[in-house]
Amino acid sequence: MKNKIVLITGAASGIGAATARNFVAAGAKVFASDVNKSGLQVLIDELGEAVTGHQADMSDRAQVETMVASCVERLGALDVLVNNAGVGSLARAVDLDPDEWRRVMAIDLDSIFWAARVAMPHLIASRGCMVNTASISGIAADYGFTVYNTAKAGVINLTRALALDYASQGVRVNAVSPGLIETPLSVMRPALAEEWESRIPMRRKGKAEEIAAVIAFLASEAASYITGQNIVVDGGITAHTGQPDVPGFTSTGSMPR
Repeated sequence: MKNKIVLITGAASGIGAATARNFVAAGAKVFASDVNKSGLQVLIDELGEAVTGHQADMSDRAQVETMVASCVERLGALDVLVNNAGVGSLARAVDLDPDEWRRVMAIDLDSIFWAARVAMPHLIASRGCMVNTASISGIAADYGFTVYNTAKAGVINLTRALALDYASQGVRVNAVSPGLIETPLSVMRPALAEEWESRIPMRRKGKAEEIAAVIAFLASEAASYITGQNIVVDGGITAHTGQPDVPGFTSTGSMPR
């Protein structure tokens, strides 16, 4: 990745910040975008001149398009676009404010479409690639996450559509679907955290660095024949039917934790 130009959205914390660290360590130049200006500055202070910061609200089409144009103008090219910015929302359909639906869809899904339209000519020129952060919540549904489920499902199929349309021009497009990850956005009540982790076969949250490693792989030459794929990184939770651990139950008299 030496001297490759990588644009990362949602770069100020969590998976985005871990991804920026990975690319910088591999020799890339990172254009880090986030709505959180102070968080970006912390990242720049940590990683130094290899990172260029840019503040943008991903719910605003004009700001997303300006972000991509600014990256190319300031750094001279674009080799990798990592669409990582996202927000959640907890509400069932009847209770969900239509403005909240529109906000989450804009940030989680529309921003990838907007960025892809502007970035694609540059990615074609560099024979580059795109990696989108989706979610296991885009593969199946969760109670009360109506708009988040819908948006992330859209990310996965938008990834496939872009991959098909631009494969012949040398651009690869893939998605990563994390499960529960330890980030500033995953803070929850202790009882809920314990219950959630008990349902994960590996019995723990994932780490942001574990998702960043998969993103780095998909952006590398090691993944040169991979496109249109959604890589699930979830500690095994989507491998489970949801039915009880029968051997564990019958041998102990209670469900294993």
